[in-house]
Amino acid sequence: MVKKILSKEALSLPEMKKALEDLMSLSDEELNTIQKKALDYVSKFSKIDYEKAIKIKKRLIEELGIDEEKAVQIINIMPKTIDEVKEIFHERIIIGELSKKILDILWSE
Repeated sequence: MVKKILSKEALSLPEMKKALEDLMSLSDEELNTIQKKALDYVSKFSKIDYEKAIKIKKRLIEELGIDEEKAVQIINIMPKTIDEVKEIFHERIIIGELSKKILDILWSE
């Protein structure tokens, strides 16, 4: 059976965890092996809950103009220092003020 991609969106680990849990609860069938392994992975490595991830993602995109993929990376890593934030943006120079704003958003929610 050929599957068709209907849409594409960058998901953080907490968002992926919720999507897999929703799939599991809505389906009569059990998750397949790949889905089970993915759920196990996101359960182990999600650092925040779904609601907080959604709020942070929205704020990073809307308030700071960060693209969705970078916002997802930031949420997945949850950096604690300016240097850690700068590593996420390694391909371009990021000024300290933006790094500080990112950290403020992450740790104020």
